Amino acid sequence: MSPYELVEVEAPGDAVVAALRERLRSRGLTEYAVVDHGHDMAAAGVTGPPAWTLVFGNPTAGAALLQRELSAAVDIPLRLAVVGRDAVRSAIVIRPMGTLLGEEHADLADRFTAVLRALADEARAEARRDEDRGSASAP
Repeated sequence: MSPYELVEVEAPGDAVVAALRERLRSRGLTEYAVVDHGHDMAAAGVTGPPAWTLVFGNPTAGAALLQRELSAAVDIPLRLAVVGRDAVRSAIVIRPMGTLLGEEHADLADRFTAVLRALADEARAEARRDEDRGSASAP
């Protein structure tokens, strides 16, 4: 059984990344990086799938975790991945934080995971709306 959850989206990966970035901004979360794996692989001469990792967080929430377990720094900031399925479909990949933080931090892990799931759901809806608007205006 995979430790990952997939949120399927009827929109291309780059549109989903844009929607996620907008959701991060709207929630006041700090975006630390967007890793474009496909671009980096192409630059290295390797053909790879379209995939991105968004690295983001809330320093206050991170501090709450680090006050309990300093070693948990390896698991933050948070991450979501977007993988392209084809030209018009993608998936948002979530790793529930309980798989990383363990039972002793289950309360915080559950809160972090709830944020990841909410961001994925909101971005899915936003990307679909944007794709629908694009389709409606196409000749």
